[in-house]
Amino acid sequence: MDAIVLEPSLRMTLEQDAAHEARSVNDLINEAVAHYLRERQQAKIDREIAAYEAMHAELMRDHLDEWVALHNQELVDHDRDRVALYRRIRARYGRTSVLIRQVLAEPIEEIWVRTPSTGRTTA
Repeated sequence: MDAIVLEPSLRMTLEQDAAHEARSVNDLINEAVAHYLRERQQAKIDREIAAYEAMHAELMRDHLDEWVALHNQELVDHDRDRVALYRRIRARYGRTSVLIRQVLAEPIEEIWVRTPSTGRTTA
C-alpha cells in the first residue's frame, strides 16, 4: 500500500489542532476519514432510496411484500426472507452500502412516534 502524503499546509494545521486538543494527528485523520466515509455511504443510500421510490410501481407489481436490495440504483436481489437476502448481499458486496427494504403499498413508510405528555397545555 502506498503511503498517504498530506500537503504541508494540511499537515501543519492538523499538527496545531492535534496539539490544541491533546490528540495525535493520526487520531484526527482517522476521525476525518471515518466521517468522510459515513457521509459517502449516506449519500449512496439516499440515491438508492430515490431509485426505490422511482421504481416503486414496478417493484410493487413484481415483488409486493418481498424484501429487495438496490445497489447503484438497480435491483440486484429479492427474497421473502430478509435474513437470507441480507446474507447473500453481504457475501456479494461486503461492507458496501446496499439498500434493503420491504416493498409495501406505500413507497415511503410512515413512522409514528408517541411521546410522553408533560401534562401542560399551550395557551
